Amino acid sequence: MDQNNTRDRIKFFGVAVAAISIVLCASSIICLVLLRLYTKSSYRLALYQVSSSLLFGVASLGTFYSFPMSGSNSVKCMAFAFVVQYTIWVQIVFTACLTFHLFCLSVFYKNLAKCEPTYVLFSLLVPLVLAIVPLTTKNYGPSDVWCWIQSLNYINSTNGTILEPNFNGKVEQMVLLYGPAFAILLACSGGVIVMGIILACRAFKNGAALAVTNSGQQLLKQLLPLTVYPILFFLFFLTPFANRLYMIREDNVPPESLTYAVVFFITSWSMAPGVGLLVHMAIIFFITRKRRGCGRKVRNYVSIDEEGIATRGTSQRTVSVTSATHYVIPDET
Repeated sequence: MDQNNTRDRIKFFGVAVAAISIVLCASSIICLVLLRLYTKSSYRLALYQVSSSLLFGVASLGTFYSFPMSGSNSVKCMAFAFVVQYTIWVQIVFTACLTFHLFCLSVFYKNLAKCEPTYVLFSLLVPLVLAIVPLTTKNYGPSDVWCWIQSLNYINSTNGTILEPNFNGKVEQMVLLYGPAFAILLACSGGVIVMGIILACRAFKNGAALAVTNSGQQLLKQLLPLTVYPILFFLFFLTPFANRLYMIREDNVPPESLTYAVVFFITSWSMAPGVGLLVHMAIIFFITRKRRGCGRKVRNYVSIDEEGIATRGTSQRTVSVTSATHYVIPDET
């Protein structure tokens, strides 16, 4: 009875976090559509990523509900386990594609917008292969407090439910998710850090010009949503990864406190992109309003033409040609 009560509490906690993740992802998608940011390829990739996270949140919600309290397997549990495995990998592959796209754009100035169909097909087909394998080996079923690849087989007996180690399930967990996902997310986080360092060095080298020119602004804007999610995804990935290693080593379910943490971090995989995109769009909205406010005060500034000649009324003075990209400078008088 105590074990069932513990599972009920953990399932309720997982359902609550999954529901919050769904609301945040849906809100970010609605805001992105209302702001018409989907017209740009980078934001469409972010839209695909958040959409996959929304699906993962729905799958997580369903798998907590469909977990059989008796520990016996069921078709519903296996179906949700398949969807969970598939949507997790769709998130990961879309994250890798988005990181690669913006890395090429910001570091090598290569716009790979024409590769968008390839990104989409690759992100939808590769996870399908990785999700089908446990289905063919019949290793989907109850796992911890939800449905996924089993590392322990639940065997009902007269003395209760007995946990029997599932070696094939352990191998599939590491080979079909945790091992390659760890490498991919680590590479994505490293790519984000490298991008930030390169852009910061360029900004330092060129002074304030990078932050003022349109190209510099676009690069920095497109980098904003990327700097948050891959790193958060990797950090949220570490606790479930450590928990999985613990279960493989001990052949037993983890402590209740660790299970709560794992449930929170796994369901937060779908929450992080929604939060990151919402924060990004809030920053864009704030910057846009601030620029409009500055635009109303532009009459107090001195105009600069392409030759570097600043004029105001009948007065005229010459400024540095390197400042011609600034368009306006404060009137010192």
